[in-house]
Amino acid sequence: MKINSRVRDLHEAADARYRRLSEEVKEKLAPRCDEQGWFYRARVKSLESFALKLETGRIENPSAPEDFFACTVVVQTQAQLQQAEDLVLSLFDLHERKPPNDQETYKEASNFVFDDLRLYVRRRESASSRNQDLTGLQFEVQLKTILQYAWGVATHDLVYKTDTVSWPKSRIAFQVKAMLEHAKQDGRTADILKVIAAVERIWPDDALPADRKRLAENIQLALRIGDKKADDLVELVEAERRRVGLLPRNLSPYAFVVQALANSQVVNLERKLERSGRAKLVVHDEMDLPAWMAVSHDRIIHLGRDGQA
Repeated sequence: MKINSRVRDLHEAADARYRRLSEEVKEKLAPRCDEQGWFYRARVKSLESFALKLETGRIENPSAPEDFFACTVVVQTQAQLQQAEDLVLSLFDLHERKPPNDQETYKEASNFVFDDLRLYVRRRESASSRNQDLTGLQFEVQLKTILQYAWGVATHDLVYKTDTVSWPKSRIAFQVKAMLEHAKQDGRTADILKVIAAVERIWPDDALPADRKRLAENIQLALRIGDKKADDLVELVEAERRRVGLLPRNLSPYAFVVQALANSQVVNLERKLERSGRAKLVVHDEMDLPAWMAVSHDRIIHLGRDGQA
């Protein structure tokens, strides 16, 4: 692989510092892992790996990538992960935790990408004069159970670092990974469940479709356009019900939510809609909407108008 001279220079400059950081972290963390019967592993990015990561466009600071140096603490059981996390944070300053919540993941159920617990931490200022230039330098600490680590060892090169791609092999590898994560719930699914619970609380059963999931997905999209969360739905609908004096039976739950967003002074939907990307709202003449929504708008589908539904 041909690597640009500037990339080589960046790697060489970072490599020296991060190797010193690697030795320092090992001195602090490895003995404490040994005391608990845990494993400690570490690596500094190779030139080729560094160059490929740069080309993803996801490194904000090429001179100090967040994972140029990374280490892994391998514990025996899931229950020990919190203990390992506490140990790491007693030695280094936390910058970011991924995922933020152990019971949630940003992945959808159909997505099996890497999602082990990662702590992005920074080296604290030392009381001695040694390696003061490393203060504040960020690195990655992965926390895994033995089972998670074994999966990674068995499949990492196959899935991530290979000169070819095998869909069946990758699929099997990630299916095994999925079994390790079966207790997690992605944020989108959690929101959809919240929306379903809210609409069932607000509307009678005969006002709701059999396909509650699709209704919830549609409402969730409208809420997202209005920069509102699933937790805001009940309050939003109640405010609109107070405004009009009833819960109209001629409007679907989705239509009433859109109407509530449109008439909310807090939401300012007209402004939010301009920043909604390609997402669109569906409206019709039976809805009580502000005048600005009657004007042709590329983010609004008006049912019944020429050229639309």
